[in-house]
Amino acid sequence: MSPPRSYINASIVQLFYTANTYHDLLYTLGFTESAGNFQWNNSARGGRDKDYVILNAQDGSGYSNANFATPPDGIPGRMRMYIWIESTPSRDGSFDAGIVIHEYTHGVSNRLTGGSHNAGCLNTLESGGMGEGWGDFMATAIRIKPNDTRRTSYTMGAWADNDKRGVRDYPYSTSFAENPLNYTSVNTMNGVHAIGTVWATMLYEVMWNLIDKYGKNDGPRPVFRDGVPTDGKYLMMKLVVDGMALQPCNPNFVQARDAILDADIVLTGGKNRCEIWRGFAKRELGQGAGYSGFNRMRRGSTLLPRGC
Repeated sequence: MSPPRSYINASIVQLFYTANTYHDLLYTLGFTESAGNFQWNNSARGGRDKDYVILNAQDGSGYSNANFATPPDGIPGRMRMYIWIESTPSRDGSFDAGIVIHEYTHGVSNRLTGGSHNAGCLNTLESGGMGEGWGDFMATAIRIKPNDTRRTSYTMGAWADNDKRGVRDYPYSTSFAENPLNYTSVNTMNGVHAIGTVWATMLYEVMWNLIDKYGKNDGPRPVFRDGVPTDGKYLMMKLVVDGMALQPCNPNFVQARDAILDADIVLTGGKNRCEIWRGFAKRELGQGAGYSGFNRMRRGSTLLPRGC
């Protein structure tokens, strides 16, 4: 490998490609002009335009990280991608697609939650943690390969960090042996990335329930029937995007779970109610799970609603 500075042009092209490809996928999933997406020209389809994403490849303001600034609709977002210094020579985060998708998803979740003109609705510890989790989940779902099954595990940032374990405490897995996290795990967490790992683990569980039911489309775009993705992977990604738009400002886990259930009712008439509940309940966010704002403690439950 060569020093990152020697391939800055390739870095710019790769970052541009990944971000624009993800923009186009998100558009099919509902993150459109009227929803507050990032575009220079909205072609009179609603929302405010002239707000493309400014992409900083090999940004010099930091290292071994990345970030995304999300202003309200009509003002450009900014993604800063850094050099990762854990290897020799260093590695360029723009070539780790999972990191790019994670960062772009911050723009999606901040624009959709609370409305596109209110980009400050993921500011609490728990909602900010879910912001990290949505980024990890979308990045993981997109990277799933044709031969993967629910027994396949995924890490985040492993290539950039030069560590097969990635940058999270646990891989994303449906196995408790590999990932033991539950809703009540959040009670002892004080960081958004740790909390986000719990949330993304739950979403990963639900996604595989839907893949088991509908199969998996390994193509670059979803196939729709009556506005509904025909496979489980893209269906879950669609429900996640739709749920963001339905949840309140600064949601907690229970509210975000309920928003996904509501999104399924709107999209499919609730055909996937039990698959969704089973995924969340497996990780203690079942019926009766609750959050006390007074002492910030969470009560877990593996119960399923009647009929599931």
